Amino acid sequence: MLPNLIIIGAAKCGTTSLHRYLGQHPDVWMAQPEGTQLKAMRFFWREDWRERLHWYEAHFETDRPIRGEATPAYTAYAFHTGVAERMHEVIPDAKLIYLVRDPIARTVSHWVQRRADEDPTPFERYMQDYERPDNPIVCPSRYWTQLQQYLRFYDPSQILIVDQHDLKTQRRETVREVFRFVGVDERFDSPEFDAERNTRESKHGPRRLAVKLWEPVIWPSSRAVPRRVRDVIRAPASKVLLGPIREAPVLTAEMRERLREHFKPEVEGLREFTGKPFASWSL
Repeated sequence: MLPNLIIIGAAKCGTTSLHRYLGQHPDVWMAQPEGTQLKAMRFFWREDWRERLHWYEAHFETDRPIRGEATPAYTAYAFHTGVAERMHEVIPDAKLIYLVRDPIARTVSHWVQRRADEDPTPFERYMQDYERPDNPIVCPSRYWTQLQQYLRFYDPSQILIVDQHDLKTQRRETVREVFRFVGVDERFDSPEFDAERNTRESKHGPRRLAVKLWEPVIWPSSRAVPRRVRDVIRAPASKVLLGPIREAPVLTAEMRERLREHFKPEVEGLREFTGKPFASWSL
């Protein structure tokens, strides 16, 4: 059994919520890695994906007609490469859902997520090389570049583009559009559709002191501790080192304008392909 539906991204565009909404439908099975609370299977970016194919298949043993997964970083070229080609080799007939949002807002939100994932890198450092093809928080906002990776292998009719703004402000209409695309009863409704998942308010990251001590003290010290000991102290250490993410990345007017020019052709390509105006976006 293999999936016939993939939410390919983009990160910080409502993929966690849509994964949950789809999973409520009686005809849809949305997988998650065994033994985790995460949604992302993180399969097609792996170099050893062929060797792990049976592991991947085991997550879709269901009698429901629609079997799906969601891995936002499937649209993070060139940070991850070869994803679309591998996916097409395994599931060429799958339907793909690509969520997008204002690319500048998405980039800022991605930094908050990385901070929550215990990446201490300052936002300013990422902005110093924002033009790098593999910049991990910028490349997912290059929507047309990401989409082109899939259009090399998949017919446009197999790809649905969803604006996160629509999912947020016109949720049930947007979910019905997704159900129609997937091929299940669009009339299905659920109280779960009222909830949003993986919001900024739920994020925690390294406290300021932890950031300062990360490279000179915490990281080298943690590597010297045996794994079994790290497993025991991880939870209490996290309470000390992590706290709510209150800081907002400082995006200067100059940097914002540079990003606008950088993302402009990406947004134009997406608008031309979809015919959608994305009117709520800042560019």
